[in-house]
Amino acid sequence: MNAATKPRSARKIAEEAAGFGSSGTAVDPRACAANGCPQLGSIDLGGSGRFLCACHAMVPSDRWPTVTQGIRDYAWMLAIIRDVKAAGSRDLQWRKAAMLAWAVEPEMAPHEQETQALYVARLLQDFEHRVGARATKPQPLLPRPAMQGAAA
Repeated sequence: MNAATKPRSARKIAEEAAGFGSSGTAVDPRACAANGCPQLGSIDLGGSGRFLCACHAMVPSDRWPTVTQGIRDYAWMLAIIRDVKAAGSRDLQWRKAAMLAWAVEPEMAPHEQETQALYVARLLQDFEHRVGARATKPQPLLPRPAMQGAAA
């Protein structure tokens, strides 16, 4: 009997499922606690010590598998968000990157008054909507008008 055909004990199976033991597959301690999620966890709900990504933190645990699949299906959108952020803050650069990325979905192009930071925030909210973590599709996020009488 070799290692490939040797039966594993119940304890060994449980350790591997929990990410312990010498299975050879290291579990990233920064990973989202939702099974199979490729995102990093940054939100600890209720002080449990189990960190979730923003998408999984917004939904009940019975919806985690659907949200995880959505995150995998829309991974291309995270690449667009990275490209827009990496294009630089000069107005023409990031807007050009966004316009090229969303040629087939023109409603996703930046609004003329959206700043880069507000546009990236909208893209992240739209990603959350597409994966099933947010109920409503966000509209363009526009800067608030300056208050009259405020000191300059």
